[in-house]
Amino acid sequence: MDDTQYPAREIPRDITVRRAWIKFQLEIRGYSLAMLAREHGVSRQQPQAALYKPYPKWERIIAETLGLKPADLWPERYAPGARRRPGRPRKNHDTP
Repeated sequence: MDDTQYPAREIPRDITVRRAWIKFQLEIRGYSLAMLAREHGVSRQQPQAALYKPYPKWERIIAETLGLKPADLWPERYAPGARRRPGRPRKNHDTP
């Protein structure tokens, strides 16, 4: 993993451009989303999904591979201080 840190101003704000930027940054480090999926024993769709919707596990893996925090790559998904923004409550399968 490369320990290069990117100032927030260098990470594109536009979501579409940011997706391409993330893929490019992985590529120049010798990775791809498919390669990360293989390393973690999952389908290639799982890391791809993190580019389009909240997926905390893959946001963390992708960010760590780039030497960043998930909140750096997806600031709209996190409240200030890199905490997850509240989402829908989880279903409790123990209650009827």
